[in-house]
Amino acid sequence: MSKKRIVALIAVCALVISMFGMAACGNQQPAAEAPAPAPETAVTEAAQDAVEGDIPEGLEIAYYVSTLNNAYHQGDANWAIKYAGEAYKANITVMDGKSDNKVMAENAELTLAGGYDMASWFVWEGETIQPTVEEAIAGGMVSNMFYQTVGTIQMPFIYVYERYAAIKMGEVAATKWNEWYPDTPIKYAVIGWMDNPTVDVERTFPFIEGILSVDPTAEEVGLLDAAGGTEAAYAVTQDLLQAHPEVNIIYAESNDLVIGVMTALREAGRGLADGTPEAKCLTEIVASTDAPEQEIIEIFDPTSSLKITMSMTPKDNAIARIDNLMDIYLGNIDQHTLVEINTFDQPIDFWNTSPEDAIAFFNDQYMGNLTLADLGL
Repeated sequence: MSKKRIVALIAVCALVISMFGMAACGNQQPAAEAPAPAPETAVTEAAQDAVEGDIPEGLEIAYYVSTLNNAYHQGDANWAIKYAGEAYKANITVMDGKSDNKVMAENAELTLAGGYDMASWFVWEGETIQPTVEEAIAGGMVSNMFYQTVGTIQMPFIYVYERYAAIKMGEVAATKWNEWYPDTPIKYAVIGWMDNPTVDVERTFPFIEGILSVDPTAEEVGLLDAAGGTEAAYAVTQDLLQAHPEVNIIYAESNDLVIGVMTALREAGRGLADGTPEAKCLTEIVASTDAPEQEIIEIFDPTSSLKITMSMTPKDNAIARIDNLMDIYLGNIDQHTLVEINTFDQPIDFWNTSPEDAIAFFNDQYMGNLTLADLGL
């Protein structure tokens, strides 16, 4: 059994364990019980309490994002600043992790030393900052965690369910490829974070599950790490095309990564669709995650092979993170209990999502002003 398959098995076991409660081990994630409905954002009672004067003005919040080189995290940060300021008259300091575990750990030390009132923690390797976060909480810093757990700490957790959207992406990609090229076997690759258990559980393996549910004979030709960002994704895609030019479904696990993937494809004369209303992809179908403006535009471009994505919800996530901190402050939620608040990704693709719906979703979640004209429609 390959090392990657062993990692997959461990991730699945952690998922099963989490169904019966979070055990005392890091980075185990809760399991969803049913496909998510369209998310509805609701402000909790905390916002009204703030208006009534129960929350002081000027609270200082350290707000963690993975990298500001990613459009989703830019949107998340912008919504956090806007919402915290308008609903609570609180101040946000964005802690940019720069896609670097060392920087994320340094940010945690800066947060502890900075005397913040609150922190919404998000780092790739939560166990590395556990002692710092424990010290921060012991000192009175109201805290929650986003997307991934912080070691074994029990505290409120804003968790993003992505697996249903990822399964759908895999199903769509495999269905379209087999419809167009029934005599060309599916060869798929995933480019992303190959040592991140949460990404494995929420993106990588659900996407593969979706492909295999349509075509059990589909063959994996690469699970490639590009944690370094756009340049890393560009380099590993070049290597992939050299080693496996037959690859015909590629999943880039974030917006900054898909930029590198599409650049490498185009330099190789690939990354194209036929320009017809069907947008038949010529050499591969590309899927992504995040769905910022340029990605939405490209998905509806009938000449591009980037045709599928799932969007995180920066507005919903930022509101959930900030409201939860305020509920902890007010004593509505226990700081030392694992309380799960769920948000859900939204699948978007050229064939099953109307341009109008994609634009409405984007403009709401990303503070956008996209129009049909921007999509060439």
